[in-house]
Amino acid sequence: MKRTMRLLIAALVMCVGSCIPATAQHEFTYNGDTGPGYWSDLESDFSACASSPTGRQSPIDIDSVVLDPGLGGLNLILNKMSYTLINNGHTIQATPQEGGTLTIDSEIYTLSQFHFHTLSEHTVEGTHGVMELHAVFIDAKDNYVVIGMLYKIGKQNQFLGNLIAAGLPKLTTSAPVTVNKLDVEKAFTDTNRYYTYRGSLTTPPCTESVKWIVLKEWAELSSEQFEAFRTILGDDFRPLQERNKRVVRATVW
Repeated sequence: MKRTMRLLIAALVMCVGSCIPATAQHEFTYNGDTGPGYWSDLESDFSACASSPTGRQSPIDIDSVVLDPGLGGLNLILNKMSYTLINNGHTIQATPQEGGTLTIDSEIYTLSQFHFHTLSEHTVEGTHGVMELHAVFIDAKDNYVVIGMLYKIGKQNQFLGNLIAAGLPKLTTSAPVTVNKLDVEKAFTDTNRYYTYRGSLTTPPCTESVKWIVLKEWAELSSEQFEAFRTILGDDFRPLQERNKRVVRATVW
């Protein structure tokens, strides 16, 4: 009898631990009590998300820059490959079957994933894009380089059209979608012209080890394509953060 009771208690303990959703421990959203203003309170690991006079948080408004003749074109190797699309509850994320690379100052960063925000997170002289793509690269020391590209309404975008045609996952419970022979380099505009600054991830834990590269030339997408993303994503953009005297450098062209 005692042995049976011990087994029942053990089973109950296991159930309590396993029945609590993993996301309940550190879930974040873009509104309400779990929105950006409260991210730093959700988990101790999210403390970097808090406002600070010395913080290097992202995104920022790019309203003044220093031209740097030493900045050259991006050294990207992004071949056609398969990607898996998922809806993680915060964005639509695409993970490559094999990562491409970005080389900066002899350091090699591997493409981890790309994802989208509507509206754009960065602004240029106070102006939002309707959407922003983030291509996330990571080196062997867990330092990040993120290429950000803003969109405006205009002509149809062939790259986005490929994703939409494959089927954007609408819910977190939607099955992953495979997109074959996708060339992410086709997603970018002119990778020789950009702004760059030191910042953070724009979602918790808001890690401040990110070199941001925001392309100067905005891409276009049609109204219908924008609605295809906006209907799923809603407003999944973090508000602008204090620049805190950081210098934004820019290519001279």
